[in-house]
Amino acid sequence: MLITKKINNNVAMARDDRGNELVVFGKGVGFPKTPYLLTDESAVQGVFSNVNDGILSLVRSISGEVIDASLEIMDAARTELEVELNPNAFLTLADHLQFAAERVEGGYEIGNPLAGTVKVVYPREFALGERGLAIVRDTAGIELPASEATSIAMHIVNAEDGAAADMDEIMRTLKTIDGVTAIIERSFETEVDRGSYSYARFTTHLRLLIRRLLDGDISDASNPELLSRIAEDFPAFSSCADEICHYLGERYARPTGDEEKLYLMMHINRFISSR
Repeated sequence: MLITKKINNNVAMARDDRGNELVVFGKGVGFPKTPYLLTDESAVQGVFSNVNDGILSLVRSISGEVIDASLEIMDAARTELEVELNPNAFLTLADHLQFAAERVEGGYEIGNPLAGTVKVVYPREFALGERGLAIVRDTAGIELPASEATSIAMHIVNAEDGAAADMDEIMRTLKTIDGVTAIIERSFETEVDRGSYSYARFTTHLRLLIRRLLDGDISDASNPELLSRIAEDFPAFSSCADEICHYLGERYARPTGDEEKLYLMMHINRFISSR
């Protein structure tokens, strides 16, 4: 494998024997002067083959230490669960961990409404999520809240989940996402970049929210003080999230709750502000 360009000490651009462009992840792969031939490929812990500007922008936005932590967490999950995981799942997890670190730095801590259910239904994944917090602390020097153990666990579950969804349900979900996107575009008088990674991350959150609405798995937990604080700081995002919650409530005949409104506001803020 030819390492062609350094992204950071642990991430680099590469080219395989067939000439395919890759992003490779592994301790020190970006450290030597490029280009160079990587002869010991055991150093490579992850490979991303679908390279485009969005992926490169994403990778550059995540610290090398967070990527290392994500790789270590997924390696532990693969070993302990003895299952094949989606090979690109570590990048999705790394992106989430970076986003979580940004929220902590901004003083916004949001509880995960699925914590109790995940701990019961996926006890091994939840234990790995708790260990993941220690890995992030030791590797990246970031102290994440305990609620993030649930988020890490769900990333592991998603990485090992191969179940197919019903096509009618998929179509309904897609129409709902289109409706939510239209609300955002109308609220901010803008055209959402549907090709951006931030929008892809937002739609992933929406799909999980819709799944919980269908399953009746929405938590009644709320944090009125935090909700009031964020609504005061970001009134436009609060108003938009209110409209989205109303729309989802009409489509699925269930309220979304304050916790979900907080998550919607954070995601909308992130991808609208990144334009």
